[in-house]
Amino acid sequence: MRRRPLIIIAGVLVVIGIVAGLVFVFFGGDAELTPVGGNPFGDLSGESIVPGEGLNEGIVGVEVGPRLYRVTDTPVALGVVAFTRVSTTTPIDTEVDLGATTTSPVSAATVTDTEVRFIDRASGNTYRYLVHDRSLTRLSNKTLPGIQRASWLADGSAAYAQFLSGSGAGEFVATYVLPDSGEGGFFLEQGLDAAEATPDGELFTLLSGTTGSVGSLSRADGTNERTYFTSLLSSLAVHPTRGNFYASTKPSWLLDGYGFQINASGSFTRILGPLRGLSVLPSPDGSGVLYSYVSGTTLRLAVLNVESRQSTALPVSTLVEKCVWAQDSESAYCGIPTATGRGLPDSWYQGATTFTDRLWEIDMTERLATLVIDPLQAGSVPVDAVALFVDPSEDVVVFTDRLSGSLWVYDL
Repeated sequence: MRRRPLIIIAGVLVVIGIVAGLVFVFFGGDAELTPVGGNPFGDLSGESIVPGEGLNEGIVGVEVGPRLYRVTDTPVALGVVAFTRVSTTTPIDTEVDLGATTTSPVSAATVTDTEVRFIDRASGNTYRYLVHDRSLTRLSNKTLPGIQRASWLADGSAAYAQFLSGSGAGEFVATYVLPDSGEGGFFLEQGLDAAEATPDGELFTLLSGTTGSVGSLSRADGTNERTYFTSLLSSLAVHPTRGNFYASTKPSWLLDGYGFQINASGSFTRILGPLRGLSVLPSPDGSGVLYSYVSGTTLRLAVLNVESRQSTALPVSTLVEKCVWAQDSESAYCGIPTATGRGLPDSWYQGATTFTDRLWEIDMTERLATLVIDPLQAGSVPVDAVALFVDPSEDVVVFTDRLSGSLWVYDL
């Protein structure tokens, strides 16, 4: 009889715990991106946030160095898009006195700015950042926690967002087609190694297994899918261009790597290798391939002319994962480490090695490297730059700091 009150009390506590858990799961607040400067999202005086109508008061982004801005403090998904945004101001109905007898309505004005679109890693919300206006706007409320990487259509209308889902032995890579508004999205096939927007506005997907890899092309919405290639090689890195596609084997300083050109019929032609630690990055038009590799214990960077098959060593060294080609395929921007270590690229992939980078521009015609900015010298901030992107007008370079996951913009 004495046990009955204890059992009743224990039962009540269990029920309370279950209710509290359900409240947290269904009504708990989502993680929010923290913009730097201006008015953080938590200080909006209780007003609701409407996507597309602005989120901040004042200027967003801290100027760390001359024309170098840190936009967020919190991590973003790897992969952004930037383009020129043209908008028209609303005409003013009032008239302006142009003289004793003449008046004329104030006309609308055309305003241009460079727009950067990105995804907050924690919440999965999409954002628009206007570089020169330095304003930040949330475009969607779609919650997709833990997005690691994203590939955007060139106009920023949608992104292919990838993140881990499930747990334990059932964990897999999920790919979600995320419209900029967050509405009308859908999942693609589970376990895709890659989902990339091509320069032609199509979707390329890669599925790898123990028996090899299958690359497919479809419309941007995932319809009309067809097999582009099949290969006995697994763990490929594939890069779409406006011409042929390019691929390379998984890079490691312990293994010989190979680079391939993939033609329109899906046939592979070896163009590089064997080279230890090989990674490739083709130019947008497919005429050149930037590649990094390890010679002995030294990291090297070179460029291959695809037509002539001639390789030229470049005067700086880095991993191609820290580079981006300009849209005209005539130059590239790279984060160049001030010092490198042993065991690359493996130690960097594993997070055992971090870099402190300077941003350089490499002229591929003259084979000339020019220092753009040194974040450590300019703002006393070490940056390990990844996921670089240059807008078509070559107005800005956008990148992510691998150390903090924060988003950065350099105004060229």
